[in-house]
Amino acid sequence: MTGARAATGDDWQGQAALRAGLVVDADRLRLIAAGEQMQAMAVLLAQCAEELREAGEVVGAVLDGGGSPDDAVLRAAMARAAEVDGRCSAALLSSAAQARDGSALDLPAAATQLAAVTALVAAELPPRGSTPAEVRDWWEHLGADERRMLTTDMPQLIGSLDGVPCADRDRANRSLLDRLIDSEGDVDRLAALTAIRDRLRRQQGAFPPALLLAIGAEGQGRAVLAFGDPDHAADVSVYVPGMGTTLADVAGKDGVRALAIHDAAASASGARGPAASVVWLGYDPPPGLPGGASAARAVAGAASYGRFLAGLRATAGGASPHITAVGHSYGSLLVGKAAQRPGGIAADDIVLLGSPGTGAARAEQLGVEPGHVWAAAAPDDPVTERLPAPPQLLAALLAGHAPALALPVHLHAAGHAQGWFGTRPVAPAFGARPLPAEDGPDGTPHSHYLDPGSPTLAALAAVVTTPPG
Repeated sequence: MTGARAATGDDWQGQAALRAGLVVDADRLRLIAAGEQMQAMAVLLAQCAEELREAGEVVGAVLDGGGSPDDAVLRAAMARAAEVDGRCSAALLSSAAQARDGSALDLPAAATQLAAVTALVAAELPPRGSTPAEVRDWWEHLGADERRMLTTDMPQLIGSLDGVPCADRDRANRSLLDRLIDSEGDVDRLAALTAIRDRLRRQQGAFPPALLLAIGAEGQGRAVLAFGDPDHAADVSVYVPGMGTTLADVAGKDGVRALAIHDAAASASGARGPAASVVWLGYDPPPGLPGGASAARAVAGAASYGRFLAGLRATAGGASPHITAVGHSYGSLLVGKAAQRPGGIAADDIVLLGSPGTGAARAEQLGVEPGHVWAAAAPDDPVTERLPAPPQLLAALLAGHAPALALPVHLHAAGHAQGWFGTRPVAPAFGARPLPAEDGPDGTPHSHYLDPGSPTLAALAAVVTTPPG
């Protein structure tokens, strides 16, 4: 219709020509909007497919590890899949109705939708399975307007996309954080998200700058917070907290620990250049026992951690940074599981603090160069020094030595090489290099490795700032 009208040139004049032109243009806008709505449906389907794939990986990890259908992690993954399915179905029904009849596509709304979705289509989002390096190349080839549109209007697609530069991820995630706070109905989750925003605001204009590299409502909540810009740092540490960690802890105690690592590394680096320290809560830590006795949650989060490190390597602005993977307690199991995946992880050094094991028999299985796996255990840390291997625990129970709940406290395992998850990292048989550790002042030795002034923190800073070689 548009082509036929245009072919007449200026020959068709008058009121009829004007009205016909308005009708044709309105219909054309509705058709374009409907087409773009269908493109948005394709993006929605891709998002939902990715979320369902992640839930499927968790289910597979639980079942492969011998978990039962009643396993709490399995039930949570299935509930997550059902929620994604319901949300996707509702959004598709609404989008399909708009695509059919143009409802709710008044001119201002249509213009906004067209601008946002056209940017997505023009950007040609990288296909599922793209490596962080491929994502980086895609991002670098976008125009400034396309990048701005994506980070502003589609932050949920960009904020956690490994391979996008850290500063752009930060802009997207701050926008996404505001949206999550505005829509969150759970009181505890809202308080945690608000605490993260408050932490970012307190750090505004201070040194080091804080960058929000991921935020989300998946599972128990996701947040990745950096002190210093990893893209412009000579030394980067990525710390994974352990059992009992909550979303609020990223703004609280674990954010404090990450900042302590940054400050210690900055003091130790000399002329090497700036440092960056990241706290990574990209998985669901076990809230306690018995979940903490299973490796399922560490296995489920290992791939995401490895991909995050690869993304930092891909977006480095200058020379490739020295990256140190740091895991505390159950977080050390996740770091170990990530390092044992095919291809390993993009880290030069691995540091295991208060570790119950990594699932590996020897440090060489973690894939870094010899001499670059480190371990610290406080003398009276119950996780490293008192927790026996499962066969020893079972044997002691069968012998009637102690009640099951008290046994980990009373059965000293310091003389044993085997821990709960494989060889104890501080055992000589494992082959890690030891870092100094003290029990701390308050009778909780498992919690003091990263306290300012502790010998472990000072030694960790030396590891973080020593060039690989």
